[in-house]
Order: sequence, then structure tokens, then C-alpha cells
Amino acid sequence: MSRGFKIFLAFVGGLVVGEAIPIVWYIVATSYFGMFDRDGGGAMGAIFIMGPMLALLLATVAAIITARRTR
Repeated sequence: MSRGFKIFLAFVGGLVVGEAIPIVWYIVATSYFGMFDRDGGGAMGAIFIMGPMLALLLATVAAIITARRTR
């Protein structure tokens, strides 16, 4: 596998994990911790605000770490 492809896979993996973390946290918070979200604003924030921000951050970090380790 080429170095560029490994970096690309790390970036895509970071995107997937970064998007999943806020969604899973919202589900855990509402189901198990008793957080009340009547209008769904918390879910919208988790999916459309925190998800993409964390996804880009984790994807960039994963790509940089992979690029440094495959040097």
C-alpha cells in the first residue's frame, strides 16, 4: 500500500470516527444520563455542528500522524 493511500485512509477513518463521537455521546446522554431534549436542538447540534467540526479535526490529526509514521 502506498504512503498516500495510507494517509487518505487515515483521513477518511478520522472523518467517520469524528462524526460518530458526538452522535453516540448524544444518544448516551439522552438515554442513560436522563438529559431532556424536547425540541431536538441537542441532536441537531450534535449532528450538524459538533459532528463536522470534530470530524475535520480528527481527520487532520489522523492524517498528520499517519504521514509522520510512514515517513
